[in-house]
Amino acid sequence: MNNNYENMKCIWMASQVVDYKLCDNQFECESCMFDKVIRNLVNKKEKQFGEILNAADVILNNLNSIGYDERIVYLKNNLVAKEICYNTFYLGINPILNCFLDSVSSIEVCERGRKITNGEDVIHISGSWGAVNLSAPIDFLIYDKGGDQTENQLKSQWLAIIGIENHQLDKGQLSKAEWTDLHKRALAIINEIKLSFPKVGDTMMDGGTHLKFLHQLVGNKKYINILNSLSE
Repeated sequence: MNNNYENMKCIWMASQVVDYKLCDNQFECESCMFDKVIRNLVNKKEKQFGEILNAADVILNNLNSIGYDERIVYLKNNLVAKEICYNTFYLGINPILNCFLDSVSSIEVCERGRKITNGEDVIHISGSWGAVNLSAPIDFLIYDKGGDQTENQLKSQWLAIIGIENHQLDKGQLSKAEWTDLHKRALAIINEIKLSFPKVGDTMMDGGTHLKFLHQLVGNKKYINILNSLSE
């Protein structure tokens, strides 16, 4: 009797994908509706899990592709600058932070002509996950919005032209060693998230919403905490 029972098990029950299902189609899987439904679910789950892996891998690959650039002045609080002429610089976002930004709906810079003081918010980044502010690590004056949009090799979008007195610049600047530590911390964050994928994948077997972005994977609150933790 037990042998007959074993022989009646559907292939999906035998492989422990489902708890109980005896074959009622003489093992002709090609014409079995149950087999089609299960295969569609499995394919959907694999696709969803692949999207998560892809989202994290993109961040990891982008982080691995950037290095310390001598042409850029790395500032604290996820800002970067590039000298145009004496005391005049382009202002942008640190490429390390850029790697983590996804699903961004707007990036706003304070109005032109405004004098920014140390600790004051200067860039506002918002998305479907919420918003974060980048504050100035030094005093400077915003001359104009926009800037050099052509230097994609720097992996940062220049958002404003600012004036900084040279004696102020050193106060908010990251050293190469500090930049390296920040880069290592960013790599550790994304690698830790990747290690949790098997567990996260298990929770996706209900066929829920596709997780294409990092903030969908870790949750909006944790995502914002990650962005803020990258400040140096």
